Amino acid sequence: MAIKGLGYTKTTWTFEERPVSSSKLNTWDNRIELALELAFFLLSHAWGGGNGVIRKAATDDLKVVANTTLNMSVRVKPGYAFISKFPYKLEAEAATADVVAPVTHPRIDIVQARLNTWDVSIVTGTEAASPSAPSPQIDCIALANLYLRPGMTSIKNTDDATNGYIVDVRNFV
Repeated sequence: MAIKGLGYTKTTWTFEERPVSSSKLNTWDNRIELALELAFFLLSHAWGGGNGVIRKAATDDLKVVANTTLNMSVRVKPGYAFISKFPYKLEAEAATADVVAPVTHPRIDIVQARLNTWDVSIVTGTEAASPSAPSPQIDCIALANLYLRPGMTSIKNTDDATNGYIVDVRNFV
């Protein structure tokens, strides 16, 4: 296992030593990395050991909401999670890219939190008469499904039978 995400940035410097000789390169970091891996593992298990949003760490932890001025993108509230047993933090509210409305059939896209870059992204589903949500990518967790309709002009928090809408799928630990 190796440190993932932005929880810990590996350096190539030993304490008070510049430049680092090759014989000492990463000795300090490897000990820190192993200690942090153990701490992350224990923290993850203290919250149940699975992937998910840490409940009540922030207001509306990683909740996906429609924009105040309705359009084809959504916002994700800040919050904390564990993804693949590593901590994840979305420090400030983030907006997603605009989604493109489906052409002939409905589609379900997912909004996911990505561990490696500590950001959010959208995974596009497939148009179908009865669509299903795609799976999150590796080292990611799904936060919401976006149910999208042909001809829609905005994404809303609730279903109005015309536009797209958000379905909360956060798993809490």
